[in-house]
Amino acid sequence: MECALDIKIAFGRVLRNVRKNGKKKMSQEHLALEADIDRAHISKLEQGVFQPTLATVFELAKVLECTPAELVDLVDQELRANQDT
Repeated sequence: MECALDIKIAFGRVLRNVRKNGKKKMSQEHLALEADIDRAHISKLEQGVFQPTLATVFELAKVLECTPAELVDLVDQELRANQDT
């Protein structure tokens, strides 16, 4: 499903950006440790290979000190920005 692939890639870009440039600049290892998620899974999320579960979105948001809604909004913005190009 092409739309789902686009969402996975957009989520990955958002996750990487928020992780590196957000309130808590951190490595994949640090995020994985705090979120109790394998570092390889974080990597696959950022690459757009895996699509996160709702529970994962909530846990990542908590660790990154944002809300799940903020993450979803950033993904929506990423998708819209790429529709225009």
